[in-house]
Amino acid sequence: MDIPGKFPISILNCSKLQVLDLSYNQFVGNIPNDIDRLSNLREINLNSNHFSGNIPSSIGNLQYLQTLHLGNNLLTSFPPEIGNLSSLEYLYFYFNDFLPSKIPNEFIKLIKLRHLYMEKSNLYGEIPDWIGNYSNLEFLYLSENNLNGKIPENLFLLKNLTGVELYDNKLSGEIPREIECLIMAGIDLSHNELTGSIPEGIGKLKYLSELDMSNNRLTEEIPASIASLPLVTMIWLHQNNLSGELPIPFANSGNFELRLNNNMLSGEIPFSFWSNGNLSYVSLNNNMFSGELPDKLNPALRFLNLANNNFGGRLPTSFVSNPNLQILSLRSNRFNGSIPENILHLQKLQWLSLNNFSGHIPTRLGYLIGMINNSDTYLDTGDVQLATKGIMIPLDTMYNSSAVIDLSCNSFEANIPEEMGLLKLVSSLNLSHNHFSGNFPESIGNLSALESLDLSSNRLSGKIPQSLATIDSLQVLNLSHNQLSGKIPVGAHFDTLSLDGLAFVGNDLLCVLPSDKVCEADRNASADDVNPANEVDEVDRGDTEENLLLYAIAASGFVVGFWGLFFVLFMKKHKWWFPYWRFIDSVAVRITVYVQKN
Repeated sequence: MDIPGKFPISILNCSKLQVLDLSYNQFVGNIPNDIDRLSNLREINLNSNHFSGNIPSSIGNLQYLQTLHLGNNLLTSFPPEIGNLSSLEYLYFYFNDFLPSKIPNEFIKLIKLRHLYMEKSNLYGEIPDWIGNYSNLEFLYLSENNLNGKIPENLFLLKNLTGVELYDNKLSGEIPREIECLIMAGIDLSHNELTGSIPEGIGKLKYLSELDMSNNRLTEEIPASIASLPLVTMIWLHQNNLSGELPIPFANSGNFELRLNNNMLSGEIPFSFWSNGNLSYVSLNNNMFSGELPDKLNPALRFLNLANNNFGGRLPTSFVSNPNLQILSLRSNRFNGSIPENILHLQKLQWLSLNNFSGHIPTRLGYLIGMINNSDTYLDTGDVQLATKGIMIPLDTMYNSSAVIDLSCNSFEANIPEEMGLLKLVSSLNLSHNHFSGNFPESIGNLSALESLDLSSNRLSGKIPQSLATIDSLQVLNLSHNQLSGKIPVGAHFDTLSLDGLAFVGNDLLCVLPSDKVCEADRNASADDVNPANEVDEVDRGDTEENLLLYAIAASGFVVGFWGLFFVLFMKKHKWWFPYWRFIDSVAVRITVYVQKN
């Protein structure tokens, strides 16, 4: 109801009140120290508020209290007096700001407890053995703490135990062997440091629907009995050191998820496994499985990751006819042959990752509806990895506005289909390390959601389309080691994608920044238009050279004319020399007389 303010003190006057429910509001401040005035309370529910400070020790005086729900607040400590609540059945302390604390020994007296929820409560130390005395215990949730040591040997002997969540702690040692909690529905021991094998007794839990022991150090084989659990919908055993073959059957109930990736499992997978009608999610990547793929998949399958194994052979035509498949990752195996033309039938596909294939990319790949228009809100991508900048990056979640195509490290030839430009939801396109030739596809510039583009190490030619510079979402670009030519597109955002020029290295005919080359076609334009100051300098330089030449000719004429006449007069002294100088003297005398008279 989002009621603000502090705890309404007036309620404490209701001495006969049995249920106090102020959950899902905006209350702040402390819980009143005299809350025990409500001595008849059976239930306190202050869940999802902003109460802070210490839980008052007076709560321990409420002898009839059966439910204490203080989860999702800002409380900082809980008192040992809670152990006095002999009638308590439901205790919820999860998601608070408790100071580091052990599970109080006083809790040993809560013998009627059915639910103990203390997730993310800053607990440390070991889980006390006396929890095995809670004969009525149904749910034990102690996840996301700093608990260490072993899981109590008597924990799974509690016959009413239905759910156990101890994930994200530092628990070690082996999982208890003796299991008598036959109505167990869910076990989550993931993200700990557990060792040893998976207990055979897990196979006795006929009501088990979810089993998560991932991210531990478990070894040996997966018990065959687990594969036959009748109601299980989720088995997550990934990120361990499990070995041996895949036990069959698996998936006896609807929408089954199997995650066994990142182990050391091996052998061939029987075709009967793939035809199981309940399989919806299969992650077997990073193992040592071998053999060929079946001709047909279960039509309910929406996720398949077989990357980094030893599968081989050709990709069956009917294999890519699954109408519900959203993620298909087959990279790093030993497949051969080409992509079947009927890949068009994968209408919900959002992630495609293949390698070691050859031939050409079918043009129909450009008509995958899941990469053009998708109504799903998000898709759990599990342990699928995205190849970008030569490294593999895990991607946890994909939204409806994105799709991924990774066909790097294949032997594809011919042109990249222009139809690829129709896949407007593609956020990452990696076609690097192939043998593609022909012009750079203009349609790539239409991929407005593109964030990563890698076409490196091919034989692409022609110009890079200017439209590529208009994709503002682009963050990673690699077009290196091709045969591209012409100007590199220019754009405010595009220019920042490769300041060092590495995105374009190995294209000897590319020019303009960030390359230091000048396009051959631009050389004349550079002389005429690019730098007019140089043109003026050239004109001035030409005029200077012409003037110097003129002066040289005039000087030469003067020298030849004057000294030539002087030389002739000198050689003909008696005939020309003396008459010349007498004439000069007479002229000089006449000029002098004229000047004196005037």
